[in-house]
Amino acid sequence: MPCPLTQNYVLKDCLTTAGVESWLVTPFANVLTTTLTANVVTAITKTLAWKTYAQETEQSMWSYTGAGTNANGTKAYDWSCTIKTNGLNTLDQQELDTLLSNKVVLIAKMYNGEYWMLGRTFGSTAIDSAFESGTAMGDFIGSTLTVKGRSNVPAVKVDSAIIAGLLT
Repeated sequence: MPCPLTQNYVLKDCLTTAGVESWLVTPFANVLTTTLTANVVTAITKTLAWKTYAQETEQSMWSYTGAGTNANGTKAYDWSCTIKTNGLNTLDQQELDTLLSNKVVLIAKMYNGEYWMLGRTFGSTAIDSAFESGTAMGDFIGSTLTVKGRSNVPAVKVDSAIIAGLLT
């Protein structure tokens, strides 16, 4: 049976700024439930131990690819994000070590003000952390964290009205 396309899809005729402005990252175990309404996360039930690592970045991105096969009738989305943290300090190094030890959920705040969640269903894994010192005075100094995951749906939008409640 064919999958119908969404009705009344309107082509976008405006441009937007690309890139991730900042990230909210928390261990997957801290997310008890999420409510999805019209493909938007409208509520997140969190544990009392909820902690969020908030990181504003100069250079950050995420991407995903959908992979499906007709042979077994399944599909999956493999995604990856790169988070660059500027500077060198002990707190960032400690947080990066903690992130590498946990399955995590990420919420990306895009430069256009929208929020998107990665790792909602199965969590994700920080697979790599690298530090760069640079060689010239204007070079990047900081850490680069790579996080990868797999999902049965693409990234989902998060209602911006619930973000403030996640930061308390």
